[in-house]
Amino acid sequence: MSGTEHPERRGPPMSADGWPEFLVHSEPFAALYSELPALEGLVLRSVHLSPYGQAVTLRVELPRFPDLAPPEWTEAGCDRFEAQIEFSAVEDLRMRGVPDSTVVGIEFGPRIQTPERRIRLAVSGPEFSLDFTTHGLKVGRLNAYRSNDEDPYSARRWFVSPLDQRRHQGVLPPTTAKVFYERV
Repeated sequence: MSGTEHPERRGPPMSADGWPEFLVHSEPFAALYSELPALEGLVLRSVHLSPYGQAVTLRVELPRFPDLAPPEWTEAGCDRFEAQIEFSAVEDLRMRGVPDSTVVGIEFGPRIQTPERRIRLAVSGPEFSLDFTTHGLKVGRLNAYRSNDEDPYSARRWFVSPLDQRRHQGVLPPTTAKVFYERV
């Protein structure tokens, strides 16, 4: 057995198109796509480690704009889409490097034989890696913006959630805004 194999794992790594089976309460996200995109070519904007529980939240820009985007997004000329992906019941976390808008992919490893449903994940890109085991994932804080705006951090945002739209008035909150980044 090599140093990277673990006896508690079984089966081959899961393909990128198998990730939706781990989605929980993410109907608004799923409604934006006729076919959910693979989790590769993501621009990683931030990583939030919850101080209150075993959760990790990634804020990512997806490489493919939703094909079922709301009309107000397309009318406004939006062509970029961001979301937060929250992983629950995280264990065995290892992170190396700084998530500095690097392009990453999320690879789903084999399922782990435990009483609960768990899977190993690896988020990796140039000079950054994050791996852990998780029980499930949720996608939320969905928003769109225009690529021709000067800076993606200050660009005008259109949120799916009416509450986020009202609360943030088209501006992405700073990464220190706990309410926005601690719960998807």
